[in-house]
Amino acid sequence: MNKKIVFVCTGNTCRSPMAEALFKDILKERDGLGAEFSVFSAGIYAYEGDPAAYEAIDAMKEEFGIDISSHRARVLDDQDIREAYIILVMTRHHREMILELYPEAADKVYTLKEYAGEEGGDPDICDPFGGDYEVYKGCSSEIEAMLLNAADRLESDLQ
Repeated sequence: MNKKIVFVCTGNTCRSPMAEALFKDILKERDGLGAEFSVFSAGIYAYEGDPAAYEAIDAMKEEFGIDISSHRARVLDDQDIREAYIILVMTRHHREMILELYPEAADKVYTLKEYAGEEGGDPDICDPFGGDYEVYKGCSSEIEAMLLNAADRLESDLQ
């Protein structure tokens, strides 16, 4: 059975869908790693069915050749928490909110930067919502860098 990885942000229209799509792509390129994991995203305050932000769609297509136009937002739920191998959130606040409701998940909820081993600097992935293409481009590049490190960690954890 695949291990479930859930990326979480606020509305599930910007950061977490970009992370989901990028991580699926990264895992496909790692021998055998893609078969080990199922990758999903959700939002703490998502409006079910909302599309990804236009700028997120544009940045992902232009920068990475990945189409996220079919993405639809969904709310993080009990089943996600129960079934997740790890839950990677974009900010410390997201982690705090999840752990307030699900303290039993403490051993599997990390900020993306924390899981990726990033030390120093801002521990959060900034929300690009309302920003222009350049803001989304910068955010997606930051997420990609963290995901490459996260994939390295997953590989070493499986060995």
